[in-house]
Amino acid sequence: MNTKTTIQTLLGGAALLIGSTAAVASSHREAPAIAQDACADNTDVYMFLSPDNPDNIVVVANYIPLLLPTSGPNFHSFCDNVAYDLNFDNDGDAQTDVRYRFTFNTAVQNGDTFLYNTGVVDSLTDPNLNVRQTYNVVRSEGYDRQSIATGIQVAPWNVGSRSFPANSYESVALGAVTPVDDMKFFAGPRDESFFVDLHVFDLLGVGGAPTTDGVNVMSIVMEIPITDVSKDGARPADASSPDAIVGLYASSARKRKRILRRHRPERNRGRRVQVSRLAWPLVNEVLVPLKDKDKFNRSLPKDDLANIGSYVLFPELPGLLNAVLGAGCADTPAEGRTDIAGLLSPNGTTIADLLRINIAQGQGAGDSGFPNGRTLADDVTDTLLTVLCNNGGPLGDGVDANDLAFSSAMPYLASPHSGNP
Repeated sequence: MNTKTTIQTLLGGAALLIGSTAAVASSHREAPAIAQDACADNTDVYMFLSPDNPDNIVVVANYIPLLLPTSGPNFHSFCDNVAYDLNFDNDGDAQTDVRYRFTFNTAVQNGDTFLYNTGVVDSLTDPNLNVRQTYNVVRSEGYDRQSIATGIQVAPWNVGSRSFPANSYESVALGAVTPVDDMKFFAGPRDESFFVDLHVFDLLGVGGAPTTDGVNVMSIVMEIPITDVSKDGARPADASSPDAIVGLYASSARKRKRILRRHRPERNRGRRVQVSRLAWPLVNEVLVPLKDKDKFNRSLPKDDLANIGSYVLFPELPGLLNAVLGAGCADTPAEGRTDIAGLLSPNGTTIADLLRINIAQGQGAGDSGFPNGRTLADDVTDTLLTVLCNNGGPLGDGVDANDLAFSSAMPYLASPHSGNP
């Protein structure tokens, strides 16, 4: 039985909300240390089969949470001193077999002005675009490192209607969709794709208000052949095999030493250390307690059973839902929530916080959906609440869709909100 069938069994086919509802956020500011380092903060990661080509896999990794569109004069961007990684496990042991690393570089064309752009911008190469960012992509597999692309330009910030008149922003931004051989890449600001009522943190009090509407994130989108990340470059026929499961987590890393200098730019030295990680929504946000949240962000999936296994088996949230909302969640059995542990180990793979997808031949784009991967439209809040409560009926936050429509083409996410509509 694949993970999609398993989740449907757990949900019991229920589709209605109960009267008292609560929500969980995705991983926005989910740990004390990363809350002070927004530029390296993973917010969401998605993985699904391409709607145009089921032999391709799409990964969307969002960083830097809850960005106000009117955030000038220094609009948000990726950090030049952070490495943004997409880490794939293709043999079920929860260890990285293939990694795609994205590193960025910012250049200012004219340092004698405070303006992000000095006039109307009609293309990525327009001389009026004063602040530009580019990125490199490196693929690693074992000791083999391959430069995939260099100097790809990041889509600019949607400054406003005077800078991008007549709704011209998206046509400029789509110029950042870059084909490289049989792959496509995009990086830049997008609409916040996670839909939820974040009033949850006021003692689980929500009322269906879409609190993530109107804000942006910074997104990395990659579409590549499935065989680029599968074991031995093959796509298995047996959907029940561990080799049919590809796991993913997104992460960010900084160099160990940061040196601040009075009259010169800072220096960053030493090996990189992981400071943020994300696969399933919810895990660090709600399952991991405050004392271990920073440790979790620095840890590796292969160690999850030892580090957070007890939090998965005996989650805190169901008891809170009962105490605060009288939700009627089932008591946790003596052996713990082995059903949740099973979802984190499909096809007998190692239990770990990895977003996993079954890549067996014969599966099409419509077969991916959380927790068999995760599409942009998946209402993971309702799904995870219902699974955690485990009382046979559904729970939800009353927010069931994004404020803007997703696209069926690269980069799939909706256009970012304008700083001056």
